[in-house]
Amino acid sequence: MPSVIYVNMNTCDRSARISVSRRDDGDFDISIESDCENVQRYAERLTTMTEMDIIDFSNSVVNRSGVRDMLTATCLVPMGVVYAASMEAGMMTKRIGDRVHADEIVIDRCREDDP
Repeated sequence: MPSVIYVNMNTCDRSARISVSRRDDGDFDISIESDCENVQRYAERLTTMTEMDIIDFSNSVVNRSGVRDMLTATCLVPMGVVYAASMEAGMMTKRIGDRVHADEIVIDRCREDDP
């Protein structure tokens, strides 16, 4: 059964469903569904990855030139791919996902008077 992550980008009012399945050869198949045209183009270019792509994020195919080009720097979909692949690889358990539910980036506390 594939590992599935949902990415909700409230800043642009877009979402994505990312599904990652491990193949018999150890690599991963990636499926991304989104209402964002840029993410849809990203999904067309990112269909497989290796375990090294999970471990070495800076050199990962999820960030590769020609793959990620159309996404903004703040798009959370590439990180969602890494989360789903990490779960599928057993590097992050699905139990943690059930317990935590979601990670978040809080952007409404960036005022001068905030500690």
